[in-house]
Amino acid sequence: MFLALFMITGIVSAFPVFAQEVSRSIKLNRDGKVGDKALNKGEYTLKFTEDKEGDLLVMKGNKEVFKAAYKITQLGAPAQDTSVIFTAANDGSFQVKRIEFKGKTAAVVFE
Repeated sequence: MFLALFMITGIVSAFPVFAQEVSRSIKLNRDGKVGDKALNKGEYTLKFTEDKEGDLLVMKGNKEVFKAAYKITQLGAPAQDTSVIFTAANDGSFQVKRIEFKGKTAAVVFE
């Protein structure tokens, strides 16, 4: 019985853990918005579950700025660099639409 338990534990630990929470750093060179929430230029840490849609936590230093719902989209190839893609809104502001992370084939998308 001990041997069976040991083997099951070994098999389970051999599989990679999917959908882990990760932290990624980004630097914004312009002010923008995610939905109706302002995101001023500067450096931020994003915490989210990789490869799973949900809520993304935006932090500046150790302070929580806001949470925002996101979706995942697959890229055709790994991103060359970490980049933030903006679109111009009707009010003249810039909306953050997608964030790509260097070397990753999935990007975070905001609606």
